Amino acid sequence: MITNGVTPSFFVALAMFSSGSIAMGQTSSTKPATQAVLAPRAARTTNAADPFEEPSAPMKAAPSSALAAPTKPKTTAVAPPAQNLPSKELENFMKGLEGSWKCDTKFPAGALGPGAQPLTARTDFVIRKEFGGFSWHCEFKLAKTSTTAPTNGMFQIGYAAGIKQATFLSYDSVGSAMMGAGALGGDSVTFAEEGFLKGAKVKVRETLSAKGSRKLFHKVEIEQGNGYQAMAEDTCSK
Repeated sequence: MITNGVTPSFFVALAMFSSGSIAMGQTSSTKPATQAVLAPRAARTTNAADPFEEPSAPMKAAPSSALAAPTKPKTTAVAPPAQNLPSKELENFMKGLEGSWKCDTKFPAGALGPGAQPLTARTDFVIRKEFGGFSWHCEFKLAKTSTTAPTNGMFQIGYAAGIKQATFLSYDSVGSAMMGAGALGGDSVTFAEEGFLKGAKVKVRETLSAKGSRKLFHKVEIEQGNGYQAMAEDTCSK
């Protein structure tokens, strides 16, 4: 039957669609398909399994060397430097020279200048250990004479282990300065020195020796072009 030009089957289909019996593209005999609700692309988390995601470059496996635990560089044990200790050789030599000394000082003819007469003076020495035994210091005072002013000075005796020699350094109130070294031998040492005496550059040989426990001998010689000549000699006692 046709009603107003519309077949009955159209009304039947319309009624079934309105009642939910027919889903879009489905007949009443087919179960309605469940539609997946897709989240907006901007809100989805990137997932390699997501078919809507654009394929990314495959991740390269890290080389096995990069995965291995880093090895510490090998270090060679370095022995600590030997401790610097005072010289026992110097101590054995100098301990007998410690203390206060009264000295008779003799200047031979010509020692204090051309034509100078022999001269005798008085000198006081005080020798003591300093710097924990690394050196011994001596303060000396030469009394005034008829031709010379009083002179004060210092000398220091240390030890150079590298050359196995005692070292000598001196200066005084009239501008003299000397430096040298010499080997310790028994109860005596002779220093070969260079320096300045009365403003002139000179070479000096200086000897210091113990004569028993209460005697001390000190001699200074200067090189004057024809060998070393005695300049002063000290005979000292405690």
